[in-house]
Amino acid sequence: MFSSEQVFEVSGDFSQLELAIEFAIKMYEFTKNGVTYQVTKDGKFCLGWAEGDGWVKFPFDFDPHIVAEIVKQHLRKNRKESEWSNADGSTDDGFLMKAIDQVFSSEENGIKKPFYGIVSIEYFENFYAK
Repeated sequence: MFSSEQVFEVSGDFSQLELAIEFAIKMYEFTKNGVTYQVTKDGKFCLGWAEGDGWVKFPFDFDPHIVAEIVKQHLRKNRKESEWSNADGSTDDGFLMKAIDQVFSSEENGIKKPFYGIVSIEYFENFYAK
């Protein structure tokens, strides 16, 4: 379990997503009963450790490779307009993964029952300056 004030935030390109998911899940200690997920209205793909109250168990044994492919497809569908279209450089699809604050509220930042959450993953555009 992440401590109450622990900061866990990772950004990267899609080739690094599987490794980031695997690391986050291995760091977390309450996944013995499986990993669950939920998708927020604003497009975040969230991973958690308990079923119910917005959290759904994967219909297959958890595999970071399979989950990373599902998340990539979801994030591509939810990409936002580029902030870097007028900048001198190039962009690449990426992700931003953050620890979910484990509060006892019914909803926080669009996440239902955040106490059951591990990480949220959202679209992040990587910009490479020339």
